[in-house]
Amino acid sequence: MASVESEHPEREPAAPEELDSQPHEPRIHITKGAPWLIDRGRRDRWSAPEFVTKHAVEVRQVGDPVLHAAGRKPRIDKKEIEALVRRMFASMVAARGIGIAAQQIGVPLRVVIIDVDDAGIVAVNPEVEFASAEVEEMSEGCLSVRGLYGMLERPLIARVSALDVTGRKFAFEGERLGAQCMLHETDHTNGVLYVDRLRTRKDLFPVEADEGPADGHTHTEMEKATSG
Repeated sequence: MASVESEHPEREPAAPEELDSQPHEPRIHITKGAPWLIDRGRRDRWSAPEFVTKHAVEVRQVGDPVLHAAGRKPRIDKKEIEALVRRMFASMVAARGIGIAAQQIGVPLRVVIIDVDDAGIVAVNPEVEFASAEVEEMSEGCLSVRGLYGMLERPLIARVSALDVTGRKFAFEGERLGAQCMLHETDHTNGVLYVDRLRTRKDLFPVEADEGPADGHTHTEMEKATSG
């Protein structure tokens, strides 16, 4: 689990679940451009139970060939990408995720949603521009690896460039959970799952019943899953 240092050393450190519930600055920021986002209006419509029921599909699981091959850059128009994004978002909501890749719903295209702190970022053909040398061991889960989480090192800061659904280039940066999710999702477009990055399978653990969903992105956020 990512360590958390108290800002008030004289006080007793807060429990992880208390820290998770406290307000914090967004952990993902747009640094270049003004991309098309899943804004509040789209989020409200696409999160509605009837919409999710209609559009969500089952998330593919580890071993499915589509997850283990690099995706292709989309050669489809905005309307088609938006339709894909709607299905991805509904599937992510149904699985209680904070990110998802097109491969996870069986579509071999380089399209991801990154939704840490409701960022609503849709990244087409994402590429990692920067990852800090400073790393931290974090727990990580995946919608495509149900019932397990792993411990692995991730850079504390990352920057990714991509196209939005209209073809405009933009860049965004994340820290800690934000960076972790950005790198996790970009890995998916290259056919890489977090389990492929574990030092040893001894770093893979079952999610206990009282820890929440089996697909938690970080151990302290098991109530919300990441993409695979």
